Amino acid sequence: MVNQVKNNNTKLLIVFYALIGYIILQFMWWAYHIINLTKQLNNDQDYILRRIGMIAGEAFVFIVIISLGVFYVVRSFRKEFKLAQRQKNFSLSVTHELKTPIASSKLFLETLLNRELKENKKKELLEKVILDQDRLQNLVDNILMASNVAETDLELVLEEISLFHLIEKASEGFPKTHKIINEVNKELNVIVDEFYYISVIQNLLGNAIKYSPNGSEIYWRSFTISGTNYFSISDKGCGIPKKERRKVFEMFYRIDNEETRTSKGTGLGLYLVENIVRLHKGEISIADNKQGCEFIIKIS
Repeated sequence: MVNQVKNNNTKLLIVFYALIGYIILQFMWWAYHIINLTKQLNNDQDYILRRIGMIAGEAFVFIVIISLGVFYVVRSFRKEFKLAQRQKNFSLSVTHELKTPIASSKLFLETLLNRELKENKKKELLEKVILDQDRLQNLVDNILMASNVAETDLELVLEEISLFHLIEKASEGFPKTHKIINEVNKELNVIVDEFYYISVIQNLLGNAIKYSPNGSEIYWRSFTISGTNYFSISDKGCGIPKKERRKVFEMFYRIDNEETRTSKGTGLGLYLVENIVRLHKGEISIADNKQGCEFIIKIS
């Protein structure tokens, strides 16, 4: 798919460049003839120079306009190609993310059906099946939510909720591979749509777990600056380079490094986070950290 789009874009660009080249050559050719004709009809050197200056000025403006057109067209082609590439990566990731829990759940259930197991072993396998189904549910929720959150007129069901308890609730079901430390002020309440805002917590926490070493700490904190409330999540993972910090909030975007290539993901998580925070009139940013990554959310 991506190669086909790339080939089509390349062909279109070649045709476009050829047309632009032809137009410029034609313009130069007619300018040359006009100057020659002017010389033949009028021997006044000042008049000839004025005509040449006028033609040169118009040629300059024409070339500038054509150059700007070329720049914007080429940039649009590149954006389209990058988007097609991201969509392909998204499709591959979603396919993998769907197949893995389905296959493992099937294996666990077949084991339960075909073998005589002790009760504790049965319970362990059933818990794994439930985790796989939760993973599938989260993936489907993210895909469905991504089609809605970009709409500015999305109707939110707002209610006042304790942020501390919302984080505790959202953290349930995550693997116990990290030390999740919730230092958010227990008295801090937020007015949010719980269905959407819990996705903010889950996606940020999922990212922190995915890109930081097992056994490391992940901190939730809250603070107030000039009367405005903020909360943050920080980890001790690989961090996000400065040049990538705006791009990571784009749909389907994943940083092209070894950590992201070897980890699972669809490129929807941070896109959802930013849009849901924006729908709640808040802001999200990435702080400069010596180690790991810190996301800071401004609460409206």
